[in-house]
Amino acid sequence: MQAPRSALGAAAKGLLAWVAILGLLGVVGYLVSERNSRTWSLAPEEGRLVVKKGLFFPTGQTEFRSADPTLAKVYAPLVPPPGKPLPDAQTFADQAELDRQIYDLLSAWAKDDVSSGDPARLERGLGYLERAMELPALSASQRDSLAALRAESGYYEARRLLEKARAELSEAAEKLRLTAGSRSPHALDAESLLKEIGPALEATTGAVRAAGPARTPEAPPPQPTPASPPDGRPADTSAGK
Repeated sequence: MQAPRSALGAAAKGLLAWVAILGLLGVVGYLVSERNSRTWSLAPEEGRLVVKKGLFFPTGQTEFRSADPTLAKVYAPLVPPPGKPLPDAQTFADQAELDRQIYDLLSAWAKDDVSSGDPARLERGLGYLERAMELPALSASQRDSLAALRAESGYYEARRLLEKARAELSEAAEKLRLTAGSRSPHALDAESLLKEIGPALEATTGAVRAAGPARTPEAPPPQPTPASPPDGRPADTSAGK
């Protein structure tokens, strides 16, 4: 009877060993999946940088989506300015690393657009700045840098708002003139209101004129061309060699 008991004991030990191995594999799989679920990446796709989040699985990621409107906006696909190349795909161990990379991209794009002085680029640059400020894992120094760049853009933004106000006041004045010169029952009201907004229109128009034309990027200086001899033949550059 001793032999059957020995065989039974060996089988039990083997079964316990397999249970231990499977349990260990399960723990390892869980840890690897949990780690992968905390990873992030930026992947270039169709001219955009797509933010992806790891799945709770040993491998695999999917495009990040959030029900929080702020996070959905911050981590929406990034569209670079025209002509700016996209970086290669990158993977990050945590959200802080992802935010630092997005900050580097957005702040560089915003700085170029804001310093250009071009109204359309200024609008885009301000959008990059606002988005960068919403990144949840920024450091204090990064926020200070963005605030400084935001302050630098204030002059150009104020000019844009002034020009917009002047255009809207001018349009309102024109409509009031039409009403005041008509048989509308509001003709007198329109004439009175026109007198009220006249000084504001003059003030904004004067402010826009005082600021002067918007600064645009300087064109590169023209390259000098070699002078041609009086007979029109190309100059001989072999002399002195």
